[in-house]
Amino acid sequence: MTWETPSPGFDPQGYDPLGPDVPAGPTKRETIELVGPHLRVSGEISLLKFNRLSDLINHSRGYVRLADARLLRRNGDPTNLVVQELMVNQDEITFIGQTFPEVSAATTGDAGGMDRPLMQRVPRRLVIFTPGHTLTGTILLFAETDIVSFVDSPDPRFVALVDVTARSLADRRVISHFGLALVNRTQMTAASLLENAGGADETGVAVE
Repeated sequence: MTWETPSPGFDPQGYDPLGPDVPAGPTKRETIELVGPHLRVSGEISLLKFNRLSDLINHSRGYVRLADARLLRRNGDPTNLVVQELMVNQDEITFIGQTFPEVSAATTGDAGGMDRPLMQRVPRRLVIFTPGHTLTGTILLFAETDIVSFVDSPDPRFVALVDVTARSLADRRVISHFGLALVNRTQMTAASLLENAGGADETGVAVE
């Protein structure tokens, strides 16, 4: 699958010089973690003209820019390595996480959709497998959406989950919890809705 690459004249973080002026004032910054097959790092990201982290990431092209980036160990513990600025290739990001205190008030978008304004999304429990992790959380989907439709859709590139448990496949004792995780579709190896799942405790989710 081919994703859009940066083009001349467009800022890699989402500014369009031919678009409307960006409102003056301080830019909102949020603390995030970037987790990939070979990297786990925390730092601050500027939301620029966007209100939500998910909007910024899914409208951005190129590399994700982190400020005051700190390298983390596989279990999330901080190391002493800190760099003032770090550029991370989106293709190497499995998911972008925020802890519960850091999550924006509006994280995943409205319950409806611009394309289907009268249709309401409902929360669904989902498990996603990546090469390095099992991720379980809640996603907003249209009630009639099945797992086939979900995995076949190319958009958005980064899928927003809330109340997320991430379990390392290399060491299942390594478990992390996030208020929000944006999962890169290109890193998804399998996915399932959990309404009728059996043995879901193995994924870190209790299913009643």
